[in-house]
Amino acid sequence: MIKKRLGDMLIEDGLLTPEQLSEALKEQKLRRRRLGKVLIELELISEESMLECLSRQLSVPLIDIHTYEIEPEVLRLVPASIAKKHLVMPIMKEGDSIILAMADPLDVFVVDQIQYRSGCRVDIVLAPEADISSCHTRYYGATEEMEQLIGEMGAEAEAAEKVKAVAGVSVDGTGDVESTASPVIQFANLIIKQAIEERASDIHVEPEENKLRVRYRIDGVLREIVQVPPNLTGALISRLKIMAGMDIAEKRLPQDGRIQVKLETKELDLRVNSLRTVWGEKIVLRVLDRTSVLMGLDRLGFLSRDMVKFRKIITEPNGIVLLTGPTGSGKTSTLYAALNEVKSPEINITTIENPVEYRLELINQVQTHTEIGMSFAYIMRSILRQDPDVIMVGEIRDEETARIATEAALTGHLVFSTLHTNDAPGAIVRLLEMGIESYLLTPTILCVLAQRLVRKICEHCREEHIPDDSLKAELGLKVEKEMEFCHGAGCSRCGRSGYLGRTGIHEMMVMTENLRKLIVSRPSIDQIRRVARREGMQILRENALIKARKGITSLSEVLRVTKGA
Repeated sequence: MIKKRLGDMLIEDGLLTPEQLSEALKEQKLRRRRLGKVLIELELISEESMLECLSRQLSVPLIDIHTYEIEPEVLRLVPASIAKKHLVMPIMKEGDSIILAMADPLDVFVVDQIQYRSGCRVDIVLAPEADISSCHTRYYGATEEMEQLIGEMGAEAEAAEKVKAVAGVSVDGTGDVESTASPVIQFANLIIKQAIEERASDIHVEPEENKLRVRYRIDGVLREIVQVPPNLTGALISRLKIMAGMDIAEKRLPQDGRIQVKLETKELDLRVNSLRTVWGEKIVLRVLDRTSVLMGLDRLGFLSRDMVKFRKIITEPNGIVLLTGPTGSGKTSTLYAALNEVKSPEINITTIENPVEYRLELINQVQTHTEIGMSFAYIMRSILRQDPDVIMVGEIRDEETARIATEAALTGHLVFSTLHTNDAPGAIVRLLEMGIESYLLTPTILCVLAQRLVRKICEHCREEHIPDDSLKAELGLKVEKEMEFCHGAGCSRCGRSGYLGRTGIHEMMVMTENLRKLIVSRPSIDQIRRVARREGMQILRENALIKARKGITSLSEVLRVTKGA
């Protein structure tokens, strides 16, 4: 039986018109690529529809690659270099056959190559390119490529030492930093590229006595990626400092720098900081994804009742809205989401930040420079002469900034800011301890929002789970058999951690008349908390437990994040 041509099948299925097919065939001759690839690139058909059609045409199954757990011995049959170059992924071994997922099932060259190398017959299945690439990251990571580059860096450093010994010249071990072929440059680029693909928020490059350790912070938890021999530490650190525009000769004082990265269609900024430790300079790179702060308030994890309250508060004409929590608790994202909610051509919004991490339209952003006297307080006074409607102060650190913020709120401005306190009631006590009079706080504070981030259970491996009674007791839950919770079993999509992504938990203290009366008497944190809870405030742990009961996060994650909160 003669197989139908792909183009004819797509026309029969109503996915393509004859005119579109004719256009694609012309492009195919110019681009010299397969018809399916050209159709997807021209956006005439989706990859999913293309694969479904190919599956019928070639009688090859279309699979969801993420439902498979791939064993280490299967991975060893296909080297990472071949898998990544040809977009293939070994799924399993059955007898003397390898089940191989491919995005392009007509690439017979790679099939022959794998059959020759492994000594096994190859049976093909279809999977989308993005799914195969995701599996590369999860299973192969960049380890093999990193190990190869580490070897090349070592050979380069050894050659440099020989040159130094023979010629008597000084070589810093970085190689030719202008040459894109340098393994040091490739290794630094690979560390950054993989971090972005893994959704890391921070990259830690840490020298130790016998090694250099590279770790990524993913969903709030550090994960080791690779170790580098100590003789290559200087080369990698120097390369990262050059990329960040930092002084490589200065190794004693902390430095700050910035790297701009373009990965496919994404543009990201990396904020870089160096710090001298006993074993050398440690570099931390904070990954700043502009799209991550442009999300709406409805994607930050607010419960519906809190969302209604918060949206109402941020549209008030004047007052102070405070966010509290430790570094990395999502305060900046919530502040930017609130500003995006209220911004419009009719109002003047100005922010004071240290540093300005994300650039936003319709918002005037000012960066502090303490070395020339441009502190938060100094800039605040200038901003008040700029006819603002809304002011965002990155952080209230001292009495002067706090006083100017309260005075701005009293004179008709809406002020957003942050404080480093553990909970919402603690913010009021902190401001009183700074020296701000209670009669200034009671009419100005609209709301204090304490926030943390909890990891979300991976949707692809979520399963029902009966937690230990001791865990329930530690969280203050009654030990009842009918209580149902979930956890993540671990799969390829979440790197077998059981978690994928994070969401906020919130403690929202809205100022009421009873709270205002209490503040006048300079109360303790416990007194404020008791009254706030009577007025409807939910503490962080209660908020997190609601998300655990909904299957969004796990009880162990609730305990980890809210312990001591």
